[in-house]
Amino acid sequence: MLVDELEGALLDYWVARASGLSNPRIEDGMCWVEYAGCEGEPSSAVDAAFAPSTDWADAGPILEREDYCLPRVNTNVGALHHGGYAASTPAGFCFYGKTPLIAAMRTYVADKFGEEVPDEAREG
Repeated sequence: MLVDELEGALLDYWVARASGLSNPRIEDGMCWVEYAGCEGEPSSAVDAAFAPSTDWADAGPILEREDYCLPRVNTNVGALHHGGYAASTPAGFCFYGKTPLIAAMRTYVADKFGEEVPDEAREG
């Protein structure tokens, strides 16, 4: 699947994979990840929704760590076609989205995996 077509839970799933989060999966239309419990005990692990394409709290640490440029695309150069926002890396990956988070998370996934990812999201 092309990264510039990823959105919603599927985009969040690939961001979780790119971030190395434990046990990412799509369940009930959302991406879920597993966080270690107290003192790393597997029996106390907890599941949590992970939605960096819509939640600044999930996306913030990624955006702080990465050096992305997030300009709003000028309507005269195809903002409607591209979605309104662009995100680019210093290495030259640039992706678009309807929101800055969608654009940034697409860019993050492409930066880690390339411009295409397998159609293999794990369903919970």
